[in-house]
Amino acid sequence: MSTLNVLEILNIFGLFVFAISGALRALRQDMDFFGVALLAFVTGVGGGTIRDVLLGFFPVWWIENISAVFICLAGAIVATLAQSVLDSRIKALIWADALGLSAFAILGAQSALGAGAHPVIAIFMGAVTATFGGVVRDVLLNEPPLILKQDIYATAAMLGAAAYIGLLELGLAAAAAAPLAALITFAIRGASILFNIPSPKFGHPPRQ
Repeated sequence: MSTLNVLEILNIFGLFVFAISGALRALRQDMDFFGVALLAFVTGVGGGTIRDVLLGFFPVWWIENISAVFICLAGAIVATLAQSVLDSRIKALIWADALGLSAFAILGAQSALGAGAHPVIAIFMGAVTATFGGVVRDVLLNEPPLILKQDIYATAAMLGAAAYIGLLELGLAAAAAAPLAALITFAIRGASILFNIPSPKFGHPPRQ
């Protein structure tokens, strides 16, 4: 399978699961289907939009790729139909978000590398692509963004993007490095969810 095909599959997968996470978050707020679909779309394309703006890619990717709209709409429909059989919508959206994070961290890093950015910038762009759709979603819902909580969230995206770049530097083809790095990202994020591993903090406790 070619690198282009692998990245396209990651993009479709990431869009779909991020749309599900956005839709589930909207459903928890008892929104109508328009609100659910809007939140699904914003969550799906938000990170990639900000990435393209920062990299100077215009028009942003989904303007010329109408399939993104239909993929996000499909995610919204699946989330709406599946909510009645889910044990917990919050658990489902957290895991859907983790899957989307894993795919988009790699796609963001690859986009930056393709634009000729330094590897450090590519790692940062991986984190931006993976997290900012969720930030926009949570801000619209007036909820604290996951990226600002003490979860290993943006850290997982950065480590996954760094793993991707490291694998490329070791000579692994992008078609193999991309899914492997996505699995590494998901493993890091999944472990933090399962074992409640917090991101380290270094602030001093308030004085009494």
